[in-house]
Amino acid sequence: MKKTFTFLFAIILIFQSCEKKTEKAKEKSFLNEDNISIKTNKKKTDFYEEDGKYSIIVEQIDSVQYYLQKEKVNSQNSEIKKITDFKVAQKLLIGIVEFDEKDIDYPMVKKINFINNRKPTHKSYFELDDCSFKAYFPSENILLCEGGHTTDVSFNLINGQETELTGNPDYIKTSPNKIFRINGHYDGQECSSYFIQKKTKNEFEKIIQLDTEFEKQTKKWLCIMGDNFWKDDTTFYLTLVTSYGKDRKNLGFFKIELFKK
Repeated sequence: MKKTFTFLFAIILIFQSCEKKTEKAKEKSFLNEDNISIKTNKKKTDFYEEDGKYSIIVEQIDSVQYYLQKEKVNSQNSEIKKITDFKVAQKLLIGIVEFDEKDIDYPMVKKINFINNRKPTHKSYFELDDCSFKAYFPSENILLCEGGHTTDVSFNLINGQETELTGNPDYIKTSPNKIFRINGHYDGQECSSYFIQKKTKNEFEKIIQLDTEFEKQTKKWLCIMGDNFWKDDTTFYLTLVTSYGKDRKNLGFFKIELFKK
């Protein structure tokens, strides 16, 4: 009887020892899985956090591929707040922008006191030619004006950047996680100019002149962009069209992939 009891007690000890080893193995496995997960997430964010140069690949696709992808995405981008009432904008811009109101229908920009006191290295457009108030975008700190031949002229009221880097916020289409965005402006010669910006700290900076790269790869002029959307933060789809009006015709469907060099 005593031998039987001793034998049973030994079996119980062995069983408990095995259970502890199994639990430790599981715990170690969970820790390893967590480490793998953390490393994977870090790699995903590296693309967006580090500085560097970017490039694009442009691919022409058919309409079936385009609309198939469009069906998979939700409607994008709430409109950026835009103030077109001059008197309302003028009150908000007191101390920042001075206007010449001789012609109240076309108030001209007379002087800009950029918020960070930064002075442009060259003369601003309004110092060289007339440009009249068109709109003010408070969230972007951008003043949009109209120059000769209905050209878009814009000013970043914080850093002093102008049209080529600031664009016209009406063109802006932002990626799902607000990391990249398409921007552009009308240059007064029938066509628009388009570029890609990346968010760096608290502002968007130009990283690629889209129309130039588009033409290099497709031998087509990205004169007027029609319908467009972001599939994700690095994939953008667009149509090339004949005009700005409702009767415009599609000239092609394109997929653009953004990557870091």
